[in-house]
Amino acid sequence: MLLVNPPDGTSELFRIDTAKRRRYANYPPYGLGLIAQNLREVGVQVALVNLNHIVLKAARRHGEGTAFDFDAVWTSALDEAIGRHNPDMIGVTCMFTMTHESLKRVCARAAASAIPVVIGGVHVSNDVERVLDDIPCATAAFTRESDIAVKRFVRAVNGTGEIADLGQVILNDSDLGVRHRFHAECQPEAAEMDTIPALELMEMEGLSAEGVMGNFYGFKPPGARFATSLAARGCRAQCTFCSVRNFNGKGVRQRSVDSVLDELQMLKEVHGVEHIVWLDDDLLKDERRAIALFNGMTKRNLGLTWDATNGVIATSCTEDVVRAMRDSGCIALNIGMESGNPTILKQVKKPGTVRNFVEAARVLKKYPEIHSRVFLMLGFPGETMAMIADTIAVARAMDLDWCSITVLQPLPNTPIYDSMVAQGLISAMKASDVRFNSGGYGKQNEVDSGERLATRSFAEAFASIPMDAIPTGPQLEDIWFFMNYHLNFHRLFSETREFKLRQQVMNLRTLSDVISPEHGLALYFTGYLQHCLEGRIEPGLIDRLRRKLDTSPYWRDRFDAFGLALDDLERADFHNKSIPRLMPGQLPRDDRRLEELALD
Repeated sequence: MLLVNPPDGTSELFRIDTAKRRRYANYPPYGLGLIAQNLREVGVQVALVNLNHIVLKAARRHGEGTAFDFDAVWTSALDEAIGRHNPDMIGVTCMFTMTHESLKRVCARAAASAIPVVIGGVHVSNDVERVLDDIPCATAAFTRESDIAVKRFVRAVNGTGEIADLGQVILNDSDLGVRHRFHAECQPEAAEMDTIPALELMEMEGLSAEGVMGNFYGFKPPGARFATSLAARGCRAQCTFCSVRNFNGKGVRQRSVDSVLDELQMLKEVHGVEHIVWLDDDLLKDERRAIALFNGMTKRNLGLTWDATNGVIATSCTEDVVRAMRDSGCIALNIGMESGNPTILKQVKKPGTVRNFVEAARVLKKYPEIHSRVFLMLGFPGETMAMIADTIAVARAMDLDWCSITVLQPLPNTPIYDSMVAQGLISAMKASDVRFNSGGYGKQNEVDSGERLATRSFAEAFASIPMDAIPTGPQLEDIWFFMNYHLNFHRLFSETREFKLRQQVMNLRTLSDVISPEHGLALYFTGYLQHCLEGRIEPGLIDRLRRKLDTSPYWRDRFDAFGLALDDLERADFHNKSIPRLMPGQLPRDDRRLEELALD
């Protein structure tokens, strides 16, 4: 069997300058590695081709003067792998809805070999019938976690297993228009989850040299080798905007701690990995087990650092847990809060209260070695400006290192998507229409660079929005930018801790050099932090910012709105940088309102 990881994007979306900055994600195909190891256990020879990695590697080495042929790179690599391995079956995965068009093209190319093609992954599971409608060349589709389902399927095909044992698979006879559905549950139980993926097939040594993993790669030196690991599957939460339960089912299933530690040790000693990005959606579900895992990392002296990019649940951030996290090498994490308004939190079934979030922040601030962020989201159905102001107030009270803010992107087959379609708030969309806000292929880079202006005058954007009004899409983009400045950048004027100042310089460097080139605020505040730390600003930084302001009405408008001036940076004059008040009376912290939110 040949397992294929398709490119994350398509030739239409791909930008070689973004690839050369090492901005695109390049995660190990962890699920394919698990499937490969499970198939080996039943005597199947397995090969793996990671087309996303191959494209990024080729782009990073592509010289000037000629156009980069995205499609030629991946098609030739796929053709070569099929010719070399001559597989009996080709399996193609798809993690993200946004990758649907790439999945479709890869499947069509693979099927041209006349070898059966099967598909699976999170995206396929979320919308399997419509995916099969759009990819009729797929012989079968596996849904949800398919470690066991693929193994049973191979046994049945080889005559060593029973048809009655098949589950989580749809056999697709597109010629006859017939689909045979086998719905039996095949999710691996905890005792079946101690498999270590086939790491040697996953090119662990080269992935982080060509792309990025997680949110915190800027905190490690260039050349640091990253990998991922999965200690448990599923999440205790039932957030209506999330599809985790569609794929993993209810609750959380956990591997043995020793199995996870053995995998980490192999990554370190065999593959030279220095940093782990946990793939878990609920890493801290069992607090005693989490402490045992982190203490085990310390006792084995693995010397790894790690982060929880996917986020942790605030109620589990107790003193004992966070201390064990710090001691085992945690350098960064996200807390999933989304909203600071109690009504919205209940509406989206968020597991936590305002009091939980503020308490988690209190604990985390005792461990400044951990760069702590909070996820915030705007644009929930029925969310008013007053509710957004509550989110701002709670985020200010938490006062963590950074707020990762996004506008809601409803994903097909999630409760919030179905509800919004039923209410007529959005139209049902095809998978090819979905494009995420963040990431290398996301829309936010266009906003930051000024390609997508929501309003002509940013300073006037809020005047016409009553506090009981529900903001429109364009208004949400301006609110997003205001929150981003207010909660992330302006607060740096009051930061005095040297460790945090240096941490934030690394954060802003990543923002201005990798994520969004020449990001106006990142350049300005990098200069400010350098002045705080060194008493000078590096040569060239002010020139970079001047060029950006000279050529971008977008950034000039925002600098004017926030009272920022290039002259101030040149003179190192940062006095009287008061909190901007584009929403009069709503943004300064109201302790009485915070107490009301915490008690709700």
